[in-house]
This record gives sequence, C-alpha cells and structure tokens, in this order.
Amino acid sequence: MATEATVNAAAAMPQDASMSEEERLQFLRERGVLIETVEDRKKQAEWSSNTMQSDGPIFEYVHIPADVHSPVTQLTEHADAQVGDVLKRALAPRFADNASMDDEVVAREVAGRMRNMLQGGVADGPLKTPSAATMQQVAAGGACEAYPLSQPTEANGWQAVRLYIDEVGALRSRPRNARAEALAAAAGLVGLSIHGDAYVGRCARAPQGGEQNVSFTLPELAHDSAWVVDARTSHARAAAAAGHGEAEHLPSGDAGVYAWSQNDDDVEVRVHGAPTGRGSARRVNVDFARGTSLRVCVDGAELLNVPKLFDRVLPDDCNWTLDGTDIVITLEKAEARPWAGLSLDLQ
Repeated sequence: MATEATVNAAAAMPQDASMSEEERLQFLRERGVLIETVEDRKKQAEWSSNTMQSDGPIFEYVHIPADVHSPVTQLTEHADAQVGDVLKRALAPRFADNASMDDEVVAREVAGRMRNMLQGGVADGPLKTPSAATMQQVAAGGACEAYPLSQPTEANGWQAVRLYIDEVGALRSRPRNARAEALAAAAGLVGLSIHGDAYVGRCARAPQGGEQNVSFTLPELAHDSAWVVDARTSHARAAAAAGHGEAEHLPSGDAGVYAWSQNDDDVEVRVHGAPTGRGSARRVNVDFARGTSLRVCVDGAELLNVPKLFDRVLPDDCNWTLDGTDIVITLEKAEARPWAGLSLDLQ
C-alpha cells in the first residue's frame, strides 16, 4: 500500500532515462521512501530467525498506545546494520489480527489511497479495489508501516524519525491514536489519521553503508524537541516549494447530470434539470434514506440515484434548495474525512 511519502517522491522523481536503478533507489530513499529489495528481504528473513540471539547494539524506541489511559513506554530492541531498520519486521506480529474486515470500510480506505496513487503517478490506469477478504489475507500475520516523520539530512546527521503503525489499522476500525496524531501534526504532518497503537523510532546512516536503528527516547516526544522543530520547518518548506499548503486537496467531480464538491464537513451535490416557475419546489423530492443513499426525483421521474454514498451522512442535517435550473443538495458528513467519490464501489 503506497504511503503519502511514496506518492510524493514518485511524482517528483526526475524522468531521466540515464539514471541507474541504484540511483533511482537512492533518490527515493533520500525522500523517506522505504525500498525493500530482494536482498533486503533475505537479510530480514535471516535476522527474523535469529533475532533472539542478536548481539547487535541495543537501541530504545517508544510505544504510544491508542488508549489515552495507557502510559507511553520506552522499549528496547537489538539493532543490526546488515538488515537496516529492524523495527518494521519486529513490530509486524504485534499488529496481527484475524478479525474480519468490513467490505465498506475497506472500499472507502482503499479508494482514497488508490486515487492518491493515480494522482501521484504511481499508477497510470484503472485500479481494481481489493476485497476485504484479500486485504485480510495479506495482513493476517501483521502489517507494519514505517511512516517518516522526519527525513534524513546532512543538518540532522542523516537521521530519520519514523512512526511505526498498523498498515491496515483503519481497515480494522481500530481507534484513533490522538497522541500519535498530535506528534505528527507538531512535526508538520497535519491531518494524518493514525489508527491503533503506534511506535516511534529513529534510524541513522550506518558507517558501512545503509542504515541502522539508534535510540529514540521518551523526552523526545516533546513537541518542542529539536527534531520536531526541524521536521516542521522542512515539511513547511517542501509544501511551499510544491505550491500547496497543509490542507489536502479534496476530490470533486462532474458526471454531466450532476456535479459534486466537498469541504471538511459537507458534500454539495448540484443536480441539473430542476423545474422552474411557481410551485417548482413542490415538484422535487429528495430522499436521504437513513444517511447511506441519495435519490432525487422531479414529478416522480428519477434524476439521480446513488444507492450507496461514499460514507454515511446525517439525514436530519442535510438539506436542499433550488438555484436556477439546479437542485443544490448539502450532505452533512457523519465523519469529517475526505470522500474519494460521491458513491462507494463495492465491486
């Protein structure tokens, strides 16, 4: 599953045919994308089978539970320069869960990620949304995502701070992790949704090449820590260079018969073909059902039927009005999160 860092780096990669494979990998790694080659996987497998006997240096990292009533703790693990970042593999089993995934939750989450992949140039054609069963099979043994909070630079000694999270935490409907989200926001990643427990660790460039884990301690969770301030500045600079701010671009669309747009709280649908003249409003019927579908009729004839909205809305807070030849419908989101489309495709 592509992360935001993967999408942004892929979009920014120079289209230079003379770049070697090694140069392309280095380009992505310098921008926080975690590249796993066949050789990397072999080393990880060897490390995994001998992890309890590892004699590498001990490093510290931090555990941030999703439950705000549970304390944040400091843990230790053995580093291994031959493997690189050992935490991604070491923490994966902690996210293992055979609980079933909801088809609608999977469809919403994956649709949003795939849309970002298409926009970022990671994919150049239609993508089929995997089913809940497929996602559950892939993640059965635990899937850990290493999300970069800060990038390695010469100024910070080529060190990167990463957030280790359940890659499919949202699909499993795990609770939001307010403390981890606050840390990410302080580091300049505003709006990042983190579901389930999170871990924070650090990697540094190894003398023999590659990288290895080094300690990240509890006091460094403070939002005024040097690495947080540096990360926030770097992310703001990168956003300015890319020509956008902190706010995520929200999808919208025009399907001919109707057009839709959204903000953080509402979705607006403009259905063309509204009646005009005296008493025209009485000829229109807009049905929000139970907040999961939308049907618009004029004189009993159906203009628009969305059997499954992308996400649930609050029917009592939805409304509509006439604007010229448009029926303007405002849907109040039940949860303030982006919609990838007006309808949810479960195919």
